[in-house]
Amino acid sequence: MRRGQVAPPRYQHLSEDDALVLQQLVRVLLPTAEHGLPSSYSDVPTLQNIDGMVGQMSDQTRELLGLGLWLFERRPMASFQFSRFSRLDEPQALRYVQAMQTGNFVERGLMSTLKTLVCVNYWRDARTWPALDYHGPVTELWGVRRLGNAPLPQA
Repeated sequence: MRRGQVAPPRYQHLSEDDALVLQQLVRVLLPTAEHGLPSSYSDVPTLQNIDGMVGQMSDQTRELLGLGLWLFERRPMASFQFSRFSRLDEPQALRYVQAMQTGNFVERGLMSTLKTLVCVNYWRDARTWPALDYHGPVTELWGVRRLGNAPLPQA
């Protein structure tokens, strides 16, 4: 394990390899310390949030995500000194992410999926909301009574 890399705890729905890839993505996509945001490790359990979301996916979706993570982990071996993504240093990992964002259709799609998975599972945590000056759902803030799954008014 590299210096500065946190040992992944046991997850219910992510394999250890998947967790290592996602941990590196969290480090690259969420440079929280640089911007004074809550830590994506100690303050906001981003990887645990991802694990929970993966647990709610269908078996087929979970299998496809695992395949995408496998591909994402091994693809840099051709162009980044025969190293897996989780073993790249931060500048190399960032260059790899940027290359995937501007790559072919499949690369862009995979990068968008993984980026969304990481970012949604960080920003959905209420501890990140003050940084956005967001105070929670207005229905709660303003005391709006919930109507459940009521039909929308007709025009």
